[in-house]
Amino acid sequence: MSRAQQYSQAGIPARWLEATEARHAYDHAQQYGHPQRYGLNERSVASIHHLTIASRAMAKAWLADRFPCNGTVQVVYGKAEVAVVETAVFLERWQEMFMPGRDDAIVLHNPSAAVLFYCHEDELEVGERRDR
Repeated sequence: MSRAQQYSQAGIPARWLEATEARHAYDHAQQYGHPQRYGLNERSVASIHHLTIASRAMAKAWLADRFPCNGTVQVVYGKAEVAVVETAVFLERWQEMFMPGRDDAIVLHNPSAAVLFYCHEDELEVGERRDR
């Protein structure tokens, strides 16, 4: 089952980018991921905060304190899977969008410089893109 189908089944509203747009979004997002480990790249991201998720409720509160709630985000899973989601929906339902043990994703906040990395080891990193 594709991620688009999973989102649809879960009732998560999203717009999925077409192949060319998704590839461009993926290529752009890669500069924010660390080239040698899971996480954000200190060279392109400032003020990085890290959380190993021990409690989903605590992680939700932690993220709400560190990530803007307006506008939209691009959830970049890979070269062909990029979803555009309202930020409020993302903050409310991110736990349904990521699966521990499977997913790694970079989330770009469209109106601001905020960036998030979700690691399949159930970890989050949030920071500010340096190029904005």
